[in-house]
Amino acid sequence: MTRLLQFSRTLVLLFVLQSSLGSAQPTGGRTGLTFLQLPADARSAALGARHISLSGKEATLFLQNPALLDTTKSRNLAISLMPYLAATRFLNVAYTRQFKKVKGVWGGGIQYFDYGTLTQTDDLGNTLGQFKAADYAISIGYGNTIQNITIGGSLKMVGSMLESYQLRGLALDWGASFRHPDQDLTAGFVVKNLGFLRQNYAGGEAPPLPFDLRAGVTFKPEYMPLRFSITAHHLNSFDMVYNDPALFFDFDANGNRIPRKIPIQEKLFRHLTLGAEILIHRQFRVMLGYDHLRRQELRLQTTNGTEGLSFGAWLQVKKFEISYGRTQYGPGIASSTLSTNYSL
Repeated sequence: MTRLLQFSRTLVLLFVLQSSLGSAQPTGGRTGLTFLQLPADARSAALGARHISLSGKEATLFLQNPALLDTTKSRNLAISLMPYLAATRFLNVAYTRQFKKVKGVWGGGIQYFDYGTLTQTDDLGNTLGQFKAADYAISIGYGNTIQNITIGGSLKMVGSMLESYQLRGLALDWGASFRHPDQDLTAGFVVKNLGFLRQNYAGGEAPPLPFDLRAGVTFKPEYMPLRFSITAHHLNSFDMVYNDPALFFDFDANGNRIPRKIPIQEKLFRHLTLGAEILIHRQFRVMLGYDHLRRQELRLQTTNGTEGLSFGAWLQVKKFEISYGRTQYGPGIASSTLSTNYSL
C-alpha cells in the first residue's frame, strides 16, 4: 500500500509538471501525424485502442507506454499489420532486450503508415504520373524498474513523405507504471507525443503533434476469469465534444435556435476507454473493448450501430503469441489488426 501511495504522489507530480509544459500545447483543432494515435498492436486494438497499462510480453506495448518496458519484455520481437481504411496500411515492428551488466530494458520500434500509390494530375485533371505517400515514426525507448515501479521514456523521430515534400519532427513519450507484487493489477500514466514538427511540407507553420495525456489501470478480480482495463485519455483537454449547431440545438422562448448544452457527465465519459479480457485458458483469451469518444463522433444520428466497439482474440503457442483485433467505425466500416510476438 505504501508503494502504491508513493506511485500516486508521483502521478500527481507528473500531472502538475505536464500542466506547466502542456500550457503551450494546442488543446484542440487540427493536428499532424494523427497515425500516432492508432493502436500499435492487435491486443490494444481489440480492447479499445488507448490502454497504457496492459501487462504482457508483446514488444509493441512499449509504443503505447514506454513504462511497460519491464523485464517481461526482454528479448521479444513483435510485428503488427493493420489494413486500415481504403487502401492504407499501418505496420508496426518492435524489438525489446535487456542487456547484461546494464540496468533496465531497451526497445526499438518502427511505425509506418502507408497511404499507397496516388495519381498525380495537373490543374486541368491530366494525369502526370504516380507518387507515394507515407507517415513514419522511429522510436528508441528505455524503461527501468525499481521494486514495483517502472519509469520509461522513448524518443521518436517522426515525419511524413508526400511525393517530394517532407514533414519532420521529434516527439517524446514518457510515463510510469506500478505493478502490484501479489495481485494481477497494473496502473499506468503516460505523456504521449510531447514535441514539435519543425519542417512543413511546403513551408509555413507546421501543425502540432497529437498530444495526449493518459492514465489507466488494468486489474483482475481474484476469483473471476476476467481482466478489466480502464483508461482516461486526453486529460490535457477537458471538452472533447464537437457540438455542431446544425445538428445539436434547442429553441429559446422566442423560437430562436440555441446550441444544445452538453451535460458534464457526457464530457467526462468521452475521455474513457473500457476493455475486458475473458480468460478462457492460460493460452487463449477473448477480448472486448469500447471507446465512447469514437462512438459519439462516428455514429449516425438516425440509428445506433456498433461504432466504438472492438473485439478480438489472443493465442499463445509455445514461444509465439498471435492476436487479432477488429475495430468498428460505422455500418460496414471496420479495420482489422493481426499481430505476432516471438520470445527469442
